Amino acid sequence: MKRFCSLLLVSAFLTCFLNFGVFAEKSSDKKTDEPTKVTSKNTESEEESSENVSKTTFPKPRATSAIVIDANSGDAIYAQDAEKKLPTAGTSNIMTAIIALENAALGDSFTVTEEALANVKYDQPQLGIKVGESYTLEQLLYAILLNSDNDAANAIAIGVSGTIDAFVGKMNEKAEELGLSNTHFANPTGFPDGEHYMSAADLAALSRYAMQNTEFKNIVKTPKYDMQTPHGTQTLLSTNHLVSRYKYPYHYYAGAIGVKSGNSTDAGYCLVSAAEKNNLNIISVVMGCDNQDAKDSAYSFVDTAKMLDYVFENYKSVMLAKKGDIVYDSKVSEAKDSSRVAITVEDDVYITLKNTADSDAITSEVNIIQDLKAPIHQGDYFGTITYSYNGKTIKTANVVAANEVKRDFFLHIFATIFRFIFNPIVLIIILIVAAIWVRLNIVRSRKRRIRRKRLVSQNGTNKTQTSAKSRRTPSAHSRSFDRFGGK
Repeated sequence: MKRFCSLLLVSAFLTCFLNFGVFAEKSSDKKTDEPTKVTSKNTESEEESSENVSKTTFPKPRATSAIVIDANSGDAIYAQDAEKKLPTAGTSNIMTAIIALENAALGDSFTVTEEALANVKYDQPQLGIKVGESYTLEQLLYAILLNSDNDAANAIAIGVSGTIDAFVGKMNEKAEELGLSNTHFANPTGFPDGEHYMSAADLAALSRYAMQNTEFKNIVKTPKYDMQTPHGTQTLLSTNHLVSRYKYPYHYYAGAIGVKSGNSTDAGYCLVSAAEKNNLNIISVVMGCDNQDAKDSAYSFVDTAKMLDYVFENYKSVMLAKKGDIVYDSKVSEAKDSSRVAITVEDDVYITLKNTADSDAITSEVNIIQDLKAPIHQGDYFGTITYSYNGKTIKTANVVAANEVKRDFFLHIFATIFRFIFNPIVLIIILIVAAIWVRLNIVRSRKRRIRRKRLVSQNGTNKTQTSAKSRRTPSAHSRSFDRFGGK
């Protein structure tokens, strides 16, 4: 009977152990060891991967390196040696301007020092500022973004960071922060230097970042700026002729909104452009163009316009999800008042599509990789959402909590105790101890049975021996009777 009870106890522990897994699964609502996957069709967007761009029809630019991206999504629509490290000429002033805007105000006044003019040669683009003169950051930014003036760039660097070297250090730190792996700066001007380079892909990524700055965007789309100097009014005309009709009107491009041109002997002609049309926001970069004249053979402008035309005619940018849109919803363990968590995308999600894309072929899959357990704070990372077209992944984005979920104190205490008791390691220890206890009880039971048998056997033997002895040995009374003459 005791053996049966011991086996029943072990069976009970095993049953609890197995049932714990079922309980845990129910308590966390679809939470398993593998990422949770929820598949749904997207009915609002028309998709096709930008990798399917027809290279035979795309107007290949006459450039050493080039790239065209969708500024909304960051998707590359076309790339030509886009990771190649090349001299930048004045296009690196985009970084100079961003460092200045993020570390100073437009109204800040900077006084020109001798260091600012020390390495500026007569044949370099320059504003003509003098030592001791003061200019606002806004004035100097127009000078470097419209005209690539080197003396203005140096004045900005010293005014923001104290020295040119310190400013260049900030430029390189920002490049690393933005993940510009094929970029290094040696000066704030873009002056030729073996340690000063960028790739077309990095220039596009930097420009995409810079165009999110309203002050920067307002400056680079400006065709003409009248600047008040100690010497009178000085008019600056943008050298990015896509945004200006002043100097070479035949390069003007409707919808162009920036960003920066540059040229030097080692860099050739470079142009970073941004244009908007039909809800499509495009950034293009060409580097190392060999412009032959200012009109039809000005390839940096002519070929850029052709690329923009092709993209606007054949592509569209579609929002797959807006920040705040609920892409997944779930129960939360230990949640106060049984609150649920809504999952949304971390940022707006766009994709660049061919115009012929089929919206019915788009699927989205949410992969939850974090434990859905209270407390949850708004913005907490919980995994990714993957968009696919015809079985191919075309976009992946992070998903985060859209709302806060507070923890129920009593549920938390109960769950903590429950998890401890039914922790697999604890259960194994309990089972081992129970098994040892059962084994010891079995052994003790056997020993007791053996002892009882021995005692019974010994008692029986003793009784038999006593009976036999009593028959063989006369009693004391009988012996006395014989002694006194009895019969």
